[in-house]
Amino acid sequence: MKSVLKKILTAMRGGVNELGEAVVDSQGNRILEQELRDSEQELKQAKHELASLMAEAASLARQIRTEQDNASKREGDASKALAAGQEELAREVAERIVGHERRAAELSQTREGLQQRIASLKTRVQTAEKQLADYRRELQVVKTNERVLRTTAQIDTNINSQQSSLSTAKETLERIRERQAREEDRQSASAALEKELTGADLDEKLKAAGIDGDQDAVNDVLARLKSKTNE
Repeated sequence: MKSVLKKILTAMRGGVNELGEAVVDSQGNRILEQELRDSEQELKQAKHELASLMAEAASLARQIRTEQDNASKREGDASKALAAGQEELAREVAERIVGHERRAAELSQTREGLQQRIASLKTRVQTAEKQLADYRRELQVVKTNERVLRTTAQIDTNINSQQSSLSTAKETLERIRERQAREEDRQSASAALEKELTGADLDEKLKAAGIDGDQDAVNDVLARLKSKTNE
């Protein structure tokens, strides 16, 4: 019994998967468009983060320059204190210089790591932009192909349908030809009947046999005239 239930559940899961695949197939273009919109939003967010990191790197660069400038200035103060014989004062200034240099080094190290992140993120953004542009072009091709396939299917269905314009036009043409043939047959029969009633058909048969009453009469008149002339 458990084996049967397991098979039933497996079959149900298979049906659900097939249904899901059918939905994906039927809505493929719409799903792809939404995925591309989501990708564009993610790319926009990545660019915003990149801009923030670049701004932070610029701020760190300013802080480093400030610490270096302060250290240079304090070096001048220390030199003046030593020149004046104020060694303790010069030591105190030297301690300040060490602080500036230490902070400048720490900031430089932080900025270096940040620059690496910026470079990596730039590469990812550029790759994503290229892929997104490629997918956009592919989507346009897919949508065009979809329209071509749909239009072709509609044309095939309409042309092959018994109710299509081409099919009904063929039937109409056949009816016209049949009506014209019947009319030609009627006219031929009417002409034949007319000849039969007037005897014209008999005259045609006699002429076909080489017997022409009118021609015989002409020949008789000519013979009579010749006879009179000879007298």
